[in-house]
Amino acid sequence: MCQQTSQDRQGKKGGGVALYIKNVHTWTEVEMNVGDSCVESLWVKLKGVKNEGDIMLGVYYRPPSQVEEVDEAFFKQLTKLSKAQDLVVMGDFNYPDICWETNTARHRLSNKFLDCIGDNFLFQKVEKATRGEAVLDLVLTNREELVENLKVEDSIGDSDHEIIEFMILRKGRRETSTIEVMDFRKADFDKLRELVGKVPWEARLKGKTTEESWKYFKGTLLRAQKQTIPLCRKDRKYGKRPAWLNKEILHDLKIKKESYKKWKLGQLTKDEYRQATRECRGKIRKAKAQNEIKLATGIKGNKKTFYKYIKSKRKTKDRVGPLLSEEGEAVTGNLEMAEMLNDFFVSVFTEKSGGVPNVVNTSRERVSLEDRIHKEQVKNHLGKLDVSKSPGPDEMHPRILKELIEEVSEPLAMIFEKSWQTGEIPEDWKRANIVPIYKKGNKNNPGNYRPVSLTSVPGKIMEQVIKEIICKHLEGNKVIGNSQHGFVKNKSCQTNLIAFFDKITSLVDKGEAVDVIYLDFSKAFDTVSHDILIDKLGKYNLDRATIRWVHNWLDNRSQRVVVNGSKSCW
Repeated sequence: MCQQTSQDRQGKKGGGVALYIKNVHTWTEVEMNVGDSCVESLWVKLKGVKNEGDIMLGVYYRPPSQVEEVDEAFFKQLTKLSKAQDLVVMGDFNYPDICWETNTARHRLSNKFLDCIGDNFLFQKVEKATRGEAVLDLVLTNREELVENLKVEDSIGDSDHEIIEFMILRKGRRETSTIEVMDFRKADFDKLRELVGKVPWEARLKGKTTEESWKYFKGTLLRAQKQTIPLCRKDRKYGKRPAWLNKEILHDLKIKKESYKKWKLGQLTKDEYRQATRECRGKIRKAKAQNEIKLATGIKGNKKTFYKYIKSKRKTKDRVGPLLSEEGEAVTGNLEMAEMLNDFFVSVFTEKSGGVPNVVNTSRERVSLEDRIHKEQVKNHLGKLDVSKSPGPDEMHPRILKELIEEVSEPLAMIFEKSWQTGEIPEDWKRANIVPIYKKGNKNNPGNYRPVSLTSVPGKIMEQVIKEIICKHLEGNKVIGNSQHGFVKNKSCQTNLIAFFDKITSLVDKGEAVDVIYLDFSKAFDTVSHDILIDKLGKYNLDRATIRWVHNWLDNRSQRVVVNGSKSCW
């Protein structure tokens, strides 16, 4: 059963607009102070359930002969309501000359409508013709991913317009984050260095396995970290103060607020209140402009802050979902989306056969003593850490490791050496938090998200150490051919293109025919056989200890997807 709300055309037959809303929904009609009597539009606010936000729904009919004044009245309505969290407007707009592929039009009124859409950051979702060869019926939204699965179907009865069917994928209100992160501004790094530096690491790690040594190191560091670095909410309800909001602006805002109260009490005239408002607004605009100039001029030294500011100004956010289940139902819960994405990412991975490959061609049984992992080597890698990066599941933050470079390089070198010689990999190093990053296409399709892994920082350093060992062997024995450009030092896509075009142009100059075939393997890194890679290392005479380490590094890895702090199962 549905409820109906409508606005009939006054004084004439035909026209008018109506909305039919199922009884399960709670809604209220929104009265507009602009153009109510002349604009054939209807607006309702559909109330969200649980943690879902409200949706502003609008329906509009524009007669082909509508005058410009009525167009302007509707534009004012659209401008006012486009500030809603979620907005969907549908109807017969009657702009047959607009080409939606190029966003251009022949007539002046049509161009004014396009300007209105652009000024309010609205998206037009209908791509196929709805009457003849023209796109007359439109669906507008202020959040691109809000409207999905739009179809243009056959008309009903005597209507000469096609039916438009679409889904509104509702997204819940932004929940207050419960994620706690370290507040480095209040950290006591001197005390932390003292606590970690006094540990006799050689004696404490002696006789322990790699896993036991790692757990002791991790536990010691996390306990000291807890004593010296307080925690704070990652995303508090009221957020951080904008960079432009300084003490002077705060003082002016306070004066403006007090002026409003005095005006209401009759202690100030309206002109005096308006003057205070104008002064405050002018200073805010100036402060915002100065902040943007500062960000632009300092982009070379602080790219992260610049792009964070740009991202905050975008209407469409790169959030995850909502996703569509196999049954076609919208999934909006963070935990449910995390589980769905985790299942999908795992499904594209090709299982390899078990067991260590039989490496028959290697003659090196052991690693020579001069190839051991030293403290200075670990310090070199710690010094290159990007402190702005996130930690992995083991909570080892790169900022902490870099701050304590002198204190942690020795125990890490011991753990790395044990791991290399024995082939034992700590469980923490083989786990990953997966952050889904939207690529392109429909946001409700899990296949349109790319998994980005956040793994253990010490584990990644160990991985770099092993990589150096392997590369040193391959380069020394001239295993890699000149035609290999990917993942090779001092080579890149650019060097590959130069070599490629040099070869092609030389053949063309000789008058020879040239055929070029490009191959792009879908999800190549996810489906490559680990056993084949390990077998190749053995055939290139790499030592057994390193081969065993690489095999164990790739074996029995686990992951979980994290969406807005909610974690899927491993």
